[in-house]
Amino acid sequence: MKEKVLEFRLNSWMENAAICGLVNILGEDKVKIKPQSIEVAVEELQNFEEAYFNYFATQYKKLSSLTKVLAYEDEMNRHQQENFVHFDQKAYDRLQKYLATLNQYGVRGGSYLAVYPLIDSSIDIVSKIKEVKIDKLKRGEMDQNKKQVIEQVKKAYQILTEILAYFHREDVQRYLAAKIQIYNVINNGYNDVSFLNRQESKGDFFEKYHNYFVESAMNYLEEDHEKDKLTCTNCGKPIKKGDISYSFINQAGYDANRKQSNAWSFTNDLFMCPVCRLLYTCIPAGFTYVYNQGLFVNDNHSVKALLNVNTGIRLDVLSLNKTEVKTNDTYAALIRTLQDGMHRQHRRELQDIQVVRYENDRYYFNLLPKHILKTIDQSKDQLPDLFNAGFSLNGEYQNLYREIITRLMNNTNLFSLIYQVLRTKGTGGQVYANTYHIMKMIEINQNFLKELIHMKELEKDELDKIRSDGYFLKKEYANKNKADSIGLRLLNALKANNKDAFMDMLLNSYMYLNKKVPKYFTDIFLDDERFKTIGYCFVTGMIGEAYKPEGGNDNE
Repeated sequence: MKEKVLEFRLNSWMENAAICGLVNILGEDKVKIKPQSIEVAVEELQNFEEAYFNYFATQYKKLSSLTKVLAYEDEMNRHQQENFVHFDQKAYDRLQKYLATLNQYGVRGGSYLAVYPLIDSSIDIVSKIKEVKIDKLKRGEMDQNKKQVIEQVKKAYQILTEILAYFHREDVQRYLAAKIQIYNVINNGYNDVSFLNRQESKGDFFEKYHNYFVESAMNYLEEDHEKDKLTCTNCGKPIKKGDISYSFINQAGYDANRKQSNAWSFTNDLFMCPVCRLLYTCIPAGFTYVYNQGLFVNDNHSVKALLNVNTGIRLDVLSLNKTEVKTNDTYAALIRTLQDGMHRQHRRELQDIQVVRYENDRYYFNLLPKHILKTIDQSKDQLPDLFNAGFSLNGEYQNLYREIITRLMNNTNLFSLIYQVLRTKGTGGQVYANTYHIMKMIEINQNFLKELIHMKELEKDELDKIRSDGYFLKKEYANKNKADSIGLRLLNALKANNKDAFMDMLLNSYMYLNKKVPKYFTDIFLDDERFKTIGYCFVTGMIGEAYKPEGGNDNE
């Protein structure tokens, strides 16, 4: 073998994600980490497929359907040990629900059916799962015929013991845990080749990955390339043929055989060597995925920085002891990791960071400049309170935490989002947020505007005073509908950025009630951002409920 050590250097986000993934798969102890590159001994790649699939099976165990299949085992053992003393109607219902889940995956699941032929076992697991049945109980039947019901459950438990033992087998764990992640995680990075090709989807995918990616890379390293005329467009190494294109990577390259017109003079010159192809299969291991959403932070100032930020996100989302993992967890993990990173480097200047998101089968790119990073850091007290807040817009649920982070990453203020929440609230729509949450959004928006345009911010007690004035103005009206109507008209004036219309309605309202107009309203003519900050704060009081600092509602 001519090369004993391979070096991979940081480059674009795609190579960086692959390098991060390669280190994750092999482990840092098997890789030499340099400031801008990594070195890997070729011998570490000999049986790379084992480490490759084991990484995905282990890291995404919490999200795996296999975890759901094995989830009932602890409860079953507990009831058997207690001799079913505490087995009641709720326990029976949980068993029924579990059996439905077991049938969903074990009998009808595509990944499960594809793996069964690879297992050397005399058990027909599909028939065995179908054999487990319990009757649907009538109301009161558990109390009236508990002995007969328990006997039925015991028979079901006997069969379940065999089924769970099957799924605990080492070969089942090896194949099934990995097969599930092929279509949950791995195919988010690349597709249509080797075991991900429809015609090659059956059979031993460990063997297919080895033959297509690992063995071809090893053969390439063994060959003599002195007379090769072509070069890999990624690493610059010589290659004999330009037969490996970028088309297998999702959202990268094109099919050179079908779309020759995409290349200059109909001749494709974008091709790679087998070693780079093996590297690119590690892209999914560089991202952190939750269901169909992925996240990668391209902090390319050094390999160590790249690994630290993405490891922090992955551990936060996938490895912490949570009862369930939500799609919003990737955003929350990103924010927490960035905040931790900013605290560690507070003595040196912040640097821009690229965030790559994978959503709806597409990549989205955001560059987080210094003022966004500072906004995120300054909003560390407000953001966590918005994690479970949201509202319904055109029949779709919008999570406020996610919407705020998306807007900040797109370098957009929150005025339109605040408007949508208040509009939905004022028109009787579904809003799972109250005045407390809206005020937190206004505070975050102030942090953003302060960093972006150096707007002089209003203090928290000033914001509370403005909101409180709006609330008490509404209370002065005997006719609640009239007060709500005025609040919505003021909201529309804010949306249109119409200061004159806003002041006309405001003055008319205060004159009608024979009240003095607060002095701070003269500041709305200083600039548009101050107008909207004061305006939305005031309208929050008019449209929202009474305010309580802890997030609940109470009388002012």
